[in-house]
Amino acid sequence: MPTLITDLRYATRTLLKSPGFAATAIAALALGIGANTAIFSVVNEVLLNPAGITNPDRIAALRVKYDKLALKSIGVSVPDFSDVQKSTQLFESGALLGQGDYNYTGSGVPQRLQGASVSVQWFDVFGAKPRLGRVFQAEEDQPNANQVIVLSFPAWKRLFGQDPSVLGRTVELNQKPYRVVGVMGPEYRWPANVDLWVPLGLAADEYNPGNRFNESYSAVVRLKPGVKFDQASALVQVLSDRVRNGTDRAAAYSKDSAWGMFIVPFTDFIAGDTKTPMLVLLAAVGFVLLIACSNIAGLMLARASGRTREIAVRAALGASRWDLIRQTLSESLVLASLGAIAGLGLAFVGVRALLVFAPENSPVAMDVRIDGAVLLFTAAAAIVAGILFGIAPAWQLSRLDRFDALKEGGRSGSAGLRRQRLRAGLVIGEVALALVLLVGAGLFLRSLASLQDVNPGLQPNGIITASVALPPAQFTDAAKRVIFYRTVLERLSSLPGVTTVAAGVPVPFSGRGGSASFGIEGRPSPPGDPGPHGDIGFVTPNYFAALKIPFRSGRAFTEQDQQNAEPVVIIDETLAREYWPNENAIGKHMRRGSRAPWSTIVGIVGHAKQSDLAGDVVKGKYYFPLFQQPIPFATFVVRSQSDPSRLGTAIRDTVLAVDPTLAVSNIKTLSDMVGNSLAPKRFVVTLLGIFAGLALLMAVLGLYGVISYSVTQRTQEIGIRMALGAQRREVLNLVVVQGMQLAGIGVAIGLIASMSFSRVLKNQLFQVSAFDPLTFTVTALVLIGAALLASYIPAVRATRVDPMEALRYE
Repeated sequence: MPTLITDLRYATRTLLKSPGFAATAIAALALGIGANTAIFSVVNEVLLNPAGITNPDRIAALRVKYDKLALKSIGVSVPDFSDVQKSTQLFESGALLGQGDYNYTGSGVPQRLQGASVSVQWFDVFGAKPRLGRVFQAEEDQPNANQVIVLSFPAWKRLFGQDPSVLGRTVELNQKPYRVVGVMGPEYRWPANVDLWVPLGLAADEYNPGNRFNESYSAVVRLKPGVKFDQASALVQVLSDRVRNGTDRAAAYSKDSAWGMFIVPFTDFIAGDTKTPMLVLLAAVGFVLLIACSNIAGLMLARASGRTREIAVRAALGASRWDLIRQTLSESLVLASLGAIAGLGLAFVGVRALLVFAPENSPVAMDVRIDGAVLLFTAAAAIVAGILFGIAPAWQLSRLDRFDALKEGGRSGSAGLRRQRLRAGLVIGEVALALVLLVGAGLFLRSLASLQDVNPGLQPNGIITASVALPPAQFTDAAKRVIFYRTVLERLSSLPGVTTVAAGVPVPFSGRGGSASFGIEGRPSPPGDPGPHGDIGFVTPNYFAALKIPFRSGRAFTEQDQQNAEPVVIIDETLAREYWPNENAIGKHMRRGSRAPWSTIVGIVGHAKQSDLAGDVVKGKYYFPLFQQPIPFATFVVRSQSDPSRLGTAIRDTVLAVDPTLAVSNIKTLSDMVGNSLAPKRFVVTLLGIFAGLALLMAVLGLYGVISYSVTQRTQEIGIRMALGAQRREVLNLVVVQGMQLAGIGVAIGLIASMSFSRVLKNQLFQVSAFDPLTFTVTALVLIGAALLASYIPAVRATRVDPMEALRYE
């Protein structure tokens, strides 16, 4: 320990004598370590250690799939969940989640609170404890006994000013009284953005096996200590097989539709499609740190050239090879420590920036924090970085021939060829890594550009949307709901600048949706066929006109399509092609459920994307008239000649004028909603582009440093060449060719590495090949152009060498 302290003190004094070198090295390390810490903070929060959850590795999401219906991961039914919950040999607890938003009028203007209806073990699954009060009791998770709530911390702070006396208080939600029994801490926030939790209170008939395929809930389970995920997954597979191997109708349908249950690690479920991009970003910042280490190693090698006599003297006085290595590594450790401290500061700023610019409702938008795990990662990154950039200079100095060094005495023309070759090798590696990042960023950028060119099947410009939910206690029958919708639409149509108004659910790109099987008259499903299936919607007249979804044939809904009229339905062209490929679907009959009346197909519209510009190409959609089937929630769609965002207040006032107890939520323009669907990809492209640009800058600076140093070391040679008649152009070519040789080798290696790296990105790209020739060519040319500039500057300086001065200098 005393020896280490002495080495560190000596290293600190040595670095203080070279403040320029130390500042440059610390800045490069701070950028590399800071970027790694910031991105790892996100990965830690989403994939490794989500806040507010105890032992997240033991939690899984229970999901259902229908392979033949192209449904790869959807919610579960109560019988599905019941089968898994009863398997207590592997599962410690389990809970169901149902969405249920609420109108709250306690603070004057009605507000829409996002609620989560959960079964009694919900908080047990996550190991979450309340900050105040308690969570739900078993007797409260019953029908008509579930009028208690647990508040989220943000809702408690926003609505009640963190007043602890809120416990026991009765609040009115959807015009029904609910008693506050608990408040969760700020760290627990699942589901994300939830304001309150209420007991689910399932009725006994929900567990009826006939509800097997009514997937209306999300489910989570906690594995018992010591149970492996593969064991639990195998058990769920056995439970699925048990259903499929039965003799009832459920068994037949499960086989025909390729139905099955499965579990997913909860952290993977949270991350969803963002998992691979997050890991790509983590790899990208790792490359940036490697390039920074290469640059610092190159600087240390160059600096070592001026210290050969010092090292030789120390060796001559008895310093062993290990003493020399340890001293050099001590300097690396000091630099790495200071770089880590500065990097943490940059990471803190970077995390705040990530939270500000992260897309809405993305995992990155959660409360990312720098905790103990992140600090350990930063310390590990600093140690590894210190070793990486310190080991090469330390090894080179330890192999120094002290007799030759003492005889050379530090003469300028005798730079060690081995050090120069090592620096050249480091630069080649930097160029290769930079090219890999540039290619990755280029592929993502081209993919994003292709997505932005996709036709969504509607015209979002000029539209604003606003959602309402009608409390069952107030809107007790369908007629009242129809009257409300008609009244609001009539008043909205009279607003200045409004051209078309309608209502529908779900509205495209709203994040909500649903699908259901249906039957076709005169066409029973053959054995092995799960039957027709499609997305479903409920819309008013003028809905298609408002969104400008084109009609292919038939008519739109009219005011006469009411409850007492003939049931009608409109389908989109995708559904028509799939189930009526060689005939006209107009006039055909379909129904949802075996007991529902047959609905006549009266129109066929174009296919409109529902949530994803890259997807929504397989499943068609069918629409029922909202006035014929008036469900208790809807979104108003208002098209305006002017800026639609200015209509938000007018829409809210219009709804309140019709019913002052209703809250209006999700007031957004449709253009923003479509744009937000691309926000996660745009966010990844931006970050990857920043890191690729940083890598390019560092690689170019590294190349510039090597060529510049080479010119300095070859001053005598250049002077002799010019004295013997060499032209300035020849000297310029000599230096530039040296730089371009290094860049060329780096680009060649980088192209090969990029081909392997791009395979990982294959599933993240849209209409762009992972080996896109244009991207590979352009990024390589950009890097070569930057390398040419980095070589040209010192080459110009070389042409200005005065031969007499160079010879006199020697």
